[in-house]
Amino acid sequence: MSIFKLCGAPAARRALSGVVLAAAVLPHPAMAQEEGADEAPSEAEVGSEVELLEVTGKQRDAALAVDLEQYGNKVQIVDAEQIEAGGYTNIAEAVQGLVKGANIGYSPDEGEYTLRLDGGSDRDTLVLLDGIPLFDRGPALETIWGATIVDVHMIERIEVYRGGQSLYFGSNGGVGVINLITKQPDGTTKGEIGVSYGDFNTRDLWANHSFPLGESGKHSLMIYGSNKSSDGPELFEPEVYVDNIARAGAIHEYPLNRNNLGVKYLWDIDASSELRLGAQYAQIEFRDAFPHTTIFAPNTTEYPMVDMRYRKRWSDRFQTEVEAYYTNPVLHNTELFPVVCERPDGCPDANDPDRTVPYGQWTGEAQPYNNQGFDQRKGGYEELTASVRNRIYFGSSLEMVLGLQSVNYRNDSHEAFGIDDDIASVNGVYIDLRPRLPFSPSTTLSLAVRTDFADSFGSKTIYKAGFRQPVGGGFYLRANGGTSYSLPRTNELFRDTEDLVGNPDLETVETESYNFGFGLKRQLAGRPFSAEIGGFATDIDNRIDTTDNQMPDTYFNAEGTTEIRGVTADIEYRITERWSGSLSYTGIDATEEGSDLQLDQQPEWFVVGNLRYSSAEDRYHFTLLPRLQGPEFASSGDRVRFDYGDYFLLNASLGYWAGDSRQHRFQLRMVNVLDEDYAERGGVGDQRYGEAFIRGEISRDDPAYLFPYEFKGKSRSFFVSYSYRY
Repeated sequence: MSIFKLCGAPAARRALSGVVLAAAVLPHPAMAQEEGADEAPSEAEVGSEVELLEVTGKQRDAALAVDLEQYGNKVQIVDAEQIEAGGYTNIAEAVQGLVKGANIGYSPDEGEYTLRLDGGSDRDTLVLLDGIPLFDRGPALETIWGATIVDVHMIERIEVYRGGQSLYFGSNGGVGVINLITKQPDGTTKGEIGVSYGDFNTRDLWANHSFPLGESGKHSLMIYGSNKSSDGPELFEPEVYVDNIARAGAIHEYPLNRNNLGVKYLWDIDASSELRLGAQYAQIEFRDAFPHTTIFAPNTTEYPMVDMRYRKRWSDRFQTEVEAYYTNPVLHNTELFPVVCERPDGCPDANDPDRTVPYGQWTGEAQPYNNQGFDQRKGGYEELTASVRNRIYFGSSLEMVLGLQSVNYRNDSHEAFGIDDDIASVNGVYIDLRPRLPFSPSTTLSLAVRTDFADSFGSKTIYKAGFRQPVGGGFYLRANGGTSYSLPRTNELFRDTEDLVGNPDLETVETESYNFGFGLKRQLAGRPFSAEIGGFATDIDNRIDTTDNQMPDTYFNAEGTTEIRGVTADIEYRITERWSGSLSYTGIDATEEGSDLQLDQQPEWFVVGNLRYSSAEDRYHFTLLPRLQGPEFASSGDRVRFDYGDYFLLNASLGYWAGDSRQHRFQLRMVNVLDEDYAERGGVGDQRYGEAFIRGEISRDDPAYLFPYEFKGKSRSFFVSYSYRY
């Protein structure tokens, strides 16, 4: 597949040639430290995240997180040690268990999910993999679930930025950003190989190996790969299936298979610059047949990506980072529905010519949805983005971040879908001014604006502002706010199936979000302690929704403003040398203007905890991961509404690190320790293929036509793993 026909598009050529600018993340070692200048914020004021980064020796690599926290952003860093302690088998479970304010959209056990923050959806929570957006541009065929390709064993840390973040990261960051940072080569020889097995015949194998090219270590490579396979837990109770869907064999296992292979390259040019290159290919296979529509629905997603990063510190006053990436995700999706007898005198049985199928029952045949048969017509898109961000220091009085970014994408679906492959380009420029106030030297202040230009919408200007103010004794005040937008996906504009069609008149979604907090970070009894009480407020206009039970349904922009209001409370403390713990509460009120009903798939509140023990020699490890969740709803208009939330889930892990360097690692992961009956997602089905509806005994307006169903969470289950590190 060509990259836009070898970058034939003018916008793509300009992007690659470096005409665009976007973000430097190299830290400034002498920030406002000139003679006579006021001191920069201390590391204690920046927060416990900096302590974590210093311990791991990777402060430079996480400089953007440290930087944004100084300017009022709520930042959380989850490191590899915390992820490993949980023993997770996919990134959705890790995020839901460790990231404050996170809730998973859809169902990890089904193989499709999105990661969401603070009442937002996957449209305004931007998920990045090493800075590469996994946001789905929406091929006409079906949704591509970008987060599902991530191998959790390759994650070095998770950087979480809550509040409006689109100014630096581009569109779709209206309520926050989750950046998944992977392990990287560093000029040394190191590696890991691991294997795990557990309930539902879940098998997981992963490995990575880094090594220098030559004695100097200036050039180094990492090769990595993984495979995960599972038969999958039972997703739906058998009794919720529509009768003809069940007769046609839809009650089956939901197997999942994910493979990925990649390579990373580092050229450590000199003390002031480096070049990183990466390439990976991921493939995931899963099924998404639902109890009311499809009887067999295998999906295959292929996700290749390549990326480049160049960092350069020209001087203590001028730094640059250049980034570029290319992705070409493709989905092959088959969806079969049952052929039902619509003749009162019966129909021939497709599998037994001597038998007549009664009126309203399954005939033994299946048919595909339009363009979704076994011929596997692909849906996909290409995306090419390049950016450069410069950081400039004007003495001790002003810091400026100047950037441009070019995003270019096009449809790459089968011609049968009838969608053109014209390149859509969004080119943006932004500036972030960070003045030092002479009358309040401890205040950090950021005032930023960005304008994007595109043929589809002309131009849009968004802003971002933030501040952080220490108030003594380790206490601080912080706030940040900004605006964002999100373009309609291709499938929302042009989809064409039997039950859902696109709307080419959809407008851009507009988001305005604010995030604030009052907190404390200091040593308590000689150990790190942090606590914060905060909140957020988000308004979304032109939110894209779907009609209900129109046959076919379509997409539309909601007329009223979607109002999301929330409160947060977080506490973290190293209780003793061996014990540490954290507790995080998020309360969400998400409603449409003029309504007091909570939006679907938005829990009203949840509490996430983490209690961890490590033995004196760091041999034994024990972790408890509780989650208490309030109501969460699924509905269909005003006809069906039900709560599938209100549950308590407890996960745990037990580990033993053996060997002189603790290189042999054995772990037992326990999921749903109390065997809670809970749901990860709710849905509303219909009886379009039901016998009673086909026979005319109920209509679409009948109360029995629609029914609720749940995506079941895992029952109590166990997973064992072994890994070797060197």
